[in-house]
Amino acid sequence: MNEATLRKLWDCYSRAGYERFYLIRVFKDHKKKLGELFLSANNGVYLDAGCGTGNMFELIAERIQPSEVYAVDWSEEMSKKAEEEARRLQHNSAKTEFKFFLSDLSKPLIWRDNFFDGIVANLLICYLACGWREALSELRRVLKTGGYLYLGTYLERFDWVVHPLEPWKHAPEAFLLDPVGSFRGLKIKGMITKISEEAKKNGAEFPVRQEVIDALESLGFGEMKVVTSHWGGAIVLRARLASKACS
Repeated sequence: MNEATLRKLWDCYSRAGYERFYLIRVFKDHKKKLGELFLSANNGVYLDAGCGTGNMFELIAERIQPSEVYAVDWSEEMSKKAEEEARRLQHNSAKTEFKFFLSDLSKPLIWRDNFFDGIVANLLICYLACGWREALSELRRVLKTGGYLYLGTYLERFDWVVHPLEPWKHAPEAFLLDPVGSFRGLKIKGMITKISEEAKKNGAEFPVRQEVIDALESLGFGEMKVVTSHWGGAIVLRARLASKACS
């Protein structure tokens, strides 16, 4: 499968209701854990790399409070929904300005070195055809020294043992209020599996936890805080770029 077809899969994922996944307990917890790592910047220009439908916008605006967010995704359908979310936040008096870009983040980023004061990249690097190591290197390139990287990613190997009743235990209240919509979410789960499989065929890799930590340290990141999510199937982290000396 080529990249154009994979992009169409993400468009279909968006039309099927990608944002509904964040109503499910495990995704809500993942998002909450990442948001709890955010530090207030009270200004600055941030990158939301792989912004999807804008699920992180509100937390970014409330907790980090950057003056501008460059929201980037390669799915046109995702970007349309993200723009709607930004308009909602602006209507509710959010001070952050959102700028939107359609771009393939597996390619070299279009911004110059040291451009961003901070970067949010949630559930992105494990899907990129360039591989997650190259993705981290490119994110580091455009991040200013002293800036923070907020990262969420699925992992390749983990101890993920879930009781058969666990999905029901963690079902959102929305399931009771909207069973049809929630069952539609099962279709979306199948799409995630398909996208993951096809992304790997294009060169994407799911990293191992320690590999991510080691790679960030080799790139000059420090002050790292790493938190497990998705019952051990993912991590969220905050890391500060201490030095550009490494290559």
